[in-house]
Amino acid sequence: MPLSPLLSLLLVICVSTLSATMIVVLLGRMTSRPKTAPPPAPRSVFLFDGDCLIDASAPARRLLDRLDGVGTERDLLTGLLEHRFPGLGARLRNLEGDGQSRLEARGGIGRIEIEHWDGLLRLTLCPDGTSDLTREAVDAIAFAALQDELETLRCIGEDAPQLIWKLDPEGRLSWANRAYMRLAEARRQAHDPPCPAGDVDWMPGELFEAPGFEPAGPDRERCRTSLSLGEARRSWFEITRIKRGAEHVHFALDVTEVVEAEQARRKFVQTLTKTFAQLAIGLAIFDRDRKLVMFNPAFHDLTGLPIAFLSSRPQVQCVLDRLRDRNMLPEPKDYTSWREQVAALEAQAARGTYCETWSLPGGQTYRVTGRPHPDGAVAFLFENISAEISLTRHFRAGLDTARAVLDTLPEAIAVFSAGGTRLLHNGVYAALWDLPEGGLAEIGLTEEIARWQALVAPSPVLGELRDFATAFGERAEWCDRLRLNDGRGLSCRFTPLPGGATLASFWPDAPEAPCIAARANGGAESALVRARGG
Repeated sequence: MPLSPLLSLLLVICVSTLSATMIVVLLGRMTSRPKTAPPPAPRSVFLFDGDCLIDASAPARRLLDRLDGVGTERDLLTGLLEHRFPGLGARLRNLEGDGQSRLEARGGIGRIEIEHWDGLLRLTLCPDGTSDLTREAVDAIAFAALQDELETLRCIGEDAPQLIWKLDPEGRLSWANRAYMRLAEARRQAHDPPCPAGDVDWMPGELFEAPGFEPAGPDRERCRTSLSLGEARRSWFEITRIKRGAEHVHFALDVTEVVEAEQARRKFVQTLTKTFAQLAIGLAIFDRDRKLVMFNPAFHDLTGLPIAFLSSRPQVQCVLDRLRDRNMLPEPKDYTSWREQVAALEAQAARGTYCETWSLPGGQTYRVTGRPHPDGAVAFLFENISAEISLTRHFRAGLDTARAVLDTLPEAIAVFSAGGTRLLHNGVYAALWDLPEGGLAEIGLTEEIARWQALVAPSPVLGELRDFATAFGERAEWCDRLRLNDGRGLSCRFTPLPGGATLASFWPDAPEAPCIAARANGGAESALVRARGG
């Protein structure tokens, strides 16, 4: 039975009202439902057994991958977090027994939880829940630690006194520190006109143009080059280039003072070499390993050793062996004593006490001196003194002949130098004035006059002799008489000699005076008896 229009309207109104009521109820329930909390941010968790890392969470692994240096992973991690957590290293070193503690981060961005039991240590980085970084893959504490490390490295690079710069794969300058920028600005001002006042976008190019690098290790090259900073100024740098991916990082150290010192040393060595080449004394220098490093032409001329052998830097023992083969060394009795002599020679030269005269079989005479040099080196000086020795021998032979002639004279004779030193006397003089043993010692005229005064009566003759011997200008021979303490007379004659020397002659007033000279060589005592008249 069909419904009336009124009932149909009422039915539609009821259904609509019921539907609206259900929709409002559902919306109320939906708005009253509590919100779901966002998923917690991943934490960095590290598990150590002693100093050895045995496990770590994914964020912790990513943090460990950024660590670089020498040491255990625990030490590297502690060094990274120490700046953000002051006292962390000391607390980890002082752990005792089992327990749990926490340490708040500097700046209040989180904390670190420390748990230790049965020798195991677990570190958990807990960032602050209000931080925006809690939704990042790496927690805020790890990020702050990396930021601290990045800031430290940036400060080191910028403030380093060495020049540091980086070139891109095309060779263009992509980064440079302050030292590089300052040097580039100084060079630009020295060569180019000043920039306009508003020019602040100036970027320097490569300071060093294509220097020749040489390998200095894996992924490392090195070279030394100069840079002109003006007409009269030139600086030297030692550059190290390291390849990092497709780019190159350069480090330049100012070695101007080192280069100038090397150049000065090289010029000094060249000057010494030219000077040594003109010396008549042979020079041979051996380094601390006792290898020949320098010799002059005189050494080659004196020893006769081949230039090729000397240029091969032989050992000192090899040089001495060659000299021995050429009869240029004093020959010992056996080879054992020869080796001992070589060792002693080297040791004495190192102390600076070696100085000997080598009389060679060929008749030559060398004076060899050893002197120590810096850094353990030793220098030997070879001097040919054959002419000097020959002259000395001839002089001594002439002196012996003159003394023998004086000993044959009947008079007591002594020769004094211009300075008053007794140079020569004969046997009659020694017997007359009672000279002691070792009468060849140099004695002055004053001492001799004092000896005479003890054996003769007072007389002004000796004072006049003192004035005569020390007088300047022309002098004339004169004679006088003295009287011995035993009463005998003694005649004396004083004669000027060339060079200001003085000859003093004495003879007793006795008829048998010639017998004094005849027996002077037979004995001083007999001559003295004759001279005294008895």
